[in-house]
Amino acid sequence: MGPLISAEHRAKVASYVPDTAPVAFRGSAPDGPGYWFPPTVLAPAGPDDPAFTEEVFGPVVTVVPFGTEADAIRIANDTPYGLSGSIWTRNVGRALRVARGVETGNLSVNSHSSVRYWTPFGGFKQSGLGRELGPDALDAFTEVKNVFIATDDEEPE
Repeated sequence: MGPLISAEHRAKVASYVPDTAPVAFRGSAPDGPGYWFPPTVLAPAGPDDPAFTEEVFGPVVTVVPFGTEADAIRIANDTPYGLSGSIWTRNVGRALRVARGVETGNLSVNSHSSVRYWTPFGGFKQSGLGRELGPDALDAFTEVKNVFIATDDEEPE
């Protein structure tokens, strides 16, 4: 995992992990040049925790407990964002049911590496419009125009 882009970005990511945050795990970050932030797991995070409700764009993940499969889908969809997500289960049927229910553009099952250059990449809701990569990318960069030409011999008035 590499450094963040700037001191401001690092400060923004750090703001999601205040001293009172429920840190379940904190990794290490290199010393020296670069805007490093240690990988951090917050658990349990509440549904109103900014690290859960906002896009952190840094190495911070929240773990939110749920009771049922339907509850997990409701919690996952209770956000204006929907770029990417992961489903972790040994049950393939459950993975497919949850994948159908979760409103996100990219999903991985038992990993978090859904991006491939030959498959579409893009989000739902406020996480973007259109798709990059894969055959669907052409549509995102194309404006369709319909031109109708009359073929009768009469001149238009």
